[in-house]
Amino acid sequence: MVSKPDCARGVDICVITRFNAGMAAEDDFSLCMMNNARKAARAVSRRYDRLAKPFGIKAAQFAILGLIKRHSGETMTQLAILAGMDRTTLLRNLTLLEKKGLVAPKRFEKGAGRTYELTAMGDLVIQEMTPHWRQAQQDLEAEMGPENFAHTLAVLKRLSSV
Repeated sequence: MVSKPDCARGVDICVITRFNAGMAAEDDFSLCMMNNARKAARAVSRRYDRLAKPFGIKAAQFAILGLIKRHSGETMTQLAILAGMDRTTLLRNLTLLEKKGLVAPKRFEKGAGRTYELTAMGDLVIQEMTPHWRQAQQDLEAEMGPENFAHTLAVLKRLSSV
């Protein structure tokens, strides 16, 4: 139980110290997988968002454009699975990309399903932004070291399938 310190100065430090003193070692939240994964994701996202900003999109939207380019003609469900997100989140991003003129909806010849395809402007954004994305990848690899970069990427791929 956390006891309230008498001192007004350093209250937060006193409370945190007393709380940590009563915690088991396995309850060290600095070792929490979720917290560390989210923290890393935010740091990497900020880096890639900076390079995407001049193109008027977010890095996650660039990833969706790349997904559509690589998996043209896939159903919305399949695109969502490939992107690792639910259909609602994917559709929200696709709607934004459609408003920017980067993608267009396309109905399947048979059935009621639909997909999205890149517009000429969307394809141009992919072409122009890809060299910047490659440079960001190379910069991260240089900062982390090639082995750590490859290992981290492998671990992230594994984590995304858990």
